[in-house]
Amino acid sequence: MSTLTDSLASSYSAVYASLSDLRETFHRSGRLDDSNAKLDEVAKLFATYLAYRRDLIPTFPTVDSPQLVSELQAAFDAAARLPQYTWSKSGRSIFGVQPKLILRDEDKSLASDLTSLVRQCVDLAYQLRDDGRPFDILNEAFGHFVRDNFRGNVEDAQYMTPPEAVEFMVDMALDDIPEEIFSSPDKHLTVLDPSCGVGSFLTTFYHRARTTGNIPLEKLRLIGQDKVERMARLATINLELFDVEEHRIEIGNSLELGSALDDLNGKVDLILTNPPFGARFGGDEVRRTCGSNTPFFSALRRTIPSIDSELLFVDRNLELLRSGGRLLIVVPDGVVSAKGTAALLRQHLAGKATLKAIIELPPVTFAQAGTRTKTSIVYIQKGRQKTPGNIFMSVATDLGFQVSSRKGVQIKQPEGENQLHEILHAYRAAKATGFATGANVLNRSPSCVLVEEAEVMRGSWTPSHYSAERLDAIAQVQSRDGLKMVPLAELVDFCSDARRNERWEPGTAFISVLHVLGEGLVDMGGAQSYAPKTPGLPTNAGEILVSKINPRIPRICITPEFGKRTLCSSEFEVLRAKQGVDVYLLAYLLLTDAVQSQIRSLTSGTSASHNRIRSAELASVLVPMPDESGTRAAKLAELAENYRCALQTMSQASVKVAALRASESSLLG
Repeated sequence: MSTLTDSLASSYSAVYASLSDLRETFHRSGRLDDSNAKLDEVAKLFATYLAYRRDLIPTFPTVDSPQLVSELQAAFDAAARLPQYTWSKSGRSIFGVQPKLILRDEDKSLASDLTSLVRQCVDLAYQLRDDGRPFDILNEAFGHFVRDNFRGNVEDAQYMTPPEAVEFMVDMALDDIPEEIFSSPDKHLTVLDPSCGVGSFLTTFYHRARTTGNIPLEKLRLIGQDKVERMARLATINLELFDVEEHRIEIGNSLELGSALDDLNGKVDLILTNPPFGARFGGDEVRRTCGSNTPFFSALRRTIPSIDSELLFVDRNLELLRSGGRLLIVVPDGVVSAKGTAALLRQHLAGKATLKAIIELPPVTFAQAGTRTKTSIVYIQKGRQKTPGNIFMSVATDLGFQVSSRKGVQIKQPEGENQLHEILHAYRAAKATGFATGANVLNRSPSCVLVEEAEVMRGSWTPSHYSAERLDAIAQVQSRDGLKMVPLAELVDFCSDARRNERWEPGTAFISVLHVLGEGLVDMGGAQSYAPKTPGLPTNAGEILVSKINPRIPRICITPEFGKRTLCSSEFEVLRAKQGVDVYLLAYLLLTDAVQSQIRSLTSGTSASHNRIRSAELASVLVPMPDESGTRAAKLAELAENYRCALQTMSQASVKVAALRASESSLLG
């Protein structure tokens, strides 16, 4: 394994070095300032040399050719006329009506660097493929070119899916393809990516199918579409690189009515995709342009100001699938965790499809593409199962690489272990047992668990909320006599939503998150001297404050008696203990490992730097409470009293320290 890793690392380094040199050459020459033109010229020569390697054209010049530019132009002219590089619908070249290189005779230095780069990349791809280690060179090496092209256009933004995630999704799909689909001579397998980018899902599926021999290649129909012609062109080139013969790449918006994919509605067996994130469309626009392609959102009667593109693509993909067809899709965190429109879609899916698995990915997944957005892989099968089953939930924290920046280029470096291999093994093991009923921890690191469908459908779709750590902690407490696990919502009233933010005024105490110093201690002096510009929530003495941000640093306290109006940061959830619940015992229990392991699993947000807890999910946390009678109840009551005394002692000491600090000006002034 180390030899393989070293070899791939060496391959990455060689390609990145050449790309860096090419960037410098572009800069020095002052030619092709437009990033689109740069990518197009590289793609033209890449496709031309690939055609030469496949014996489709007779010649391709070497870097030291005396007539390099003219020879490149002649080779490109021959390649551009090949049927492999022709759009099936229009019959024209994928490089345009009158394809031509932009290079001029005086660009020999630039032409030399371009020639060297494409030779190196294609030769490397062939070498690794021959060694049984196919390298998606257009994805891995040219991702930063593609990202730079679409940096300012969120609707067309391209976030290349790393091969580690692509291969995992393909392998999971291949494991679940039913054999009966090939039982008849008339049947074939239609695999689609409606947002195909450079075609990585399609090329990887073809390679895996050819390598394993599980699918007769003559039965395979690979189809891709992208609304950006440049990406469809790259996908066509990539499929040629992988020797894929039966494929169809289209240009068009897969969401809108009238695209080439409309004929596939209700016919697709498998969709593997990573759709555009973050673009927003008005409800009226969706009904007008997408119509029956997005039946759920087009039929919504309620007024929705905007709908995120990733939600629309889930709806669209479900419409494309046949009954029993499968969708494996990369989505941002909001699709599985957000309220509002996303929650409506999840509710709709619960009645129309079967949720098979969700795998949470680490923030580094798309770092090479320029974002650390939190994402998940969602696996759905169209249609409902007669008997509800279990859902496979997993959390990957390592994909075997890290990303750093060099000269403005995001460089991928092998580091750690790709946990998706172990997750796939756990999924296969669960499948072998028929996804046995009941919550079941399959693997602890990385976390892989089975969760009853009913629990997921009425609660959260976020895999970390069902982490092995959380399930183990709950099971450990439940095994002890005299304790019962009680939802926090049954012990307290959640007050934050019912209270309005108020502005701070002189004479008001204000507790910020940073005023909670640990183990329930509040910085009394700091809270009384703090003068925030932002408003806060009213809080009363004896209420519990729970920080909703960065739960790996737990900040829980009881609001002290300041003897004055008191506000707290809106980053707190304000809890009022129900009658009969000892507030000090509850505050103590909320800081125990059994509860904190659950709270840590509740994080959600768009990126690693924006982890926070939602109130509705905090309400579901189970707290180990004593039975009303028994020795354990008495011991915990004694503990609560001692905890109260200790906190009051620390608070009094905090007040004294604040007074000593306040005397500074009179003593030293």
